[in-house]
Amino acid sequence: MRKILTGLFLLISITSFSQTVKELEYELSYFNSEEEWGNKKDIAFNLLKIDSLNANAINYLVEVYGRNDKKDSISWLFEKLIKEHPRSPEPYLIRVREQNAHFAGLTYTQQINFLKEANKLDSVNTEAIYTLGKLYYELFIQEFNKNKKNANLDFYSSNAIQYFSKLCNQNEEYKETLRFPLIQLTNYTGDLNKKKQYESYNIQSSYFPISAFVDLPKEWQTNFSVNVIDYVSGSDFNYYGVEFAIFSINWYSKHLTALEEPVLSDSLPTKIFRFTYLRTFDNPIVIGIENTNDTISIYWKVSDGAGGYEPGKLIENRKKELTVADWEKIENKVNSIKFWNLPTVEKSLLGSDGSQWIFEGKTLGNYHVVDRWCGGIIYSVCKDLIKLTDLEIKENDIY
Repeated sequence: MRKILTGLFLLISITSFSQTVKELEYELSYFNSEEEWGNKKDIAFNLLKIDSLNANAINYLVEVYGRNDKKDSISWLFEKLIKEHPRSPEPYLIRVREQNAHFAGLTYTQQINFLKEANKLDSVNTEAIYTLGKLYYELFIQEFNKNKKNANLDFYSSNAIQYFSKLCNQNEEYKETLRFPLIQLTNYTGDLNKKKQYESYNIQSSYFPISAFVDLPKEWQTNFSVNVIDYVSGSDFNYYGVEFAIFSINWYSKHLTALEEPVLSDSLPTKIFRFTYLRTFDNPIVIGIENTNDTISIYWKVSDGAGGYEPGKLIENRKKELTVADWEKIENKVNSIKFWNLPTVEKSLLGSDGSQWIFEGKTLGNYHVVDRWCGGIIYSVCKDLIKLTDLEIKENDIY
């Protein structure tokens, strides 16, 4: 009986703890127009008493201190967190995260020092290793664009390679993304053997190949002024780096996962065209038309989420047979827009509220994906796919 009561007490305590954290986080995030902004520091500190590394509380305090130009208070806060968690890398990592979120008064050297402390405490911490590599890489690009001092370029490039290659050896999934800066950096250092090694990193770790969504200048491998990791926009150019590609792919992938879709492999004998339709405020939809030795079928799935938000769960999953003529109509339209040669992304057409149209084609030994804001050049073929299903979508809701 005592064991049962103890268990109930623990359960109630855990539940109360969760509710208290949740309630305090909500109170911290809620803003009343009549109240003065930044007067909830007490709530943030109460939250830290319960959850000593609560990201919402720390973020709030850093923003308040930053807006009021109280850099000493930010330093004091993190010194306190480090003292309370001497064996955890998290305070150091949060400090650098907050720098990126609020430009909270850290130089490159300070960020690197914090990350090295985190790396000492956890030598395989992915965030610490990646961010160290990225900071040294950014310093390399900046040095090349400004001073071009060989000693600095050599130092920054060798450190970036060290951390990026360490992460690739530790986790193979990073080979797909880090091959871009590593190829560029080894072109600078002249290490051709390493360059060949990095060029061989051609794995695909998600629904879409990173290389399809990365849109860089043609000379990116030898133009050391180009930051291949970040999105860059200028008066006469803009391009998408690795992190922009990852953002898009992660967004689309979570919806495809919720819709219980497979990764399309170009080694499978079935020919497939797949349309993923993500409208900001409407249910996500995926439509696939398949040709297996001239047996044609179309399927469609719908989840109860929203394309611009959370994916939800699968609520509709239907399929029906079609004719070879139906397939040929779609295939002819695909060929008429020169789909297989279209760039995956189109820089000039991006927006906030609207829709992403992601159209994939897979034949034996060939795969391609095109992503367009509100349809663009793939609008007509994707709309024909919608018409072949039994989906009832009002004309005004196709956007």
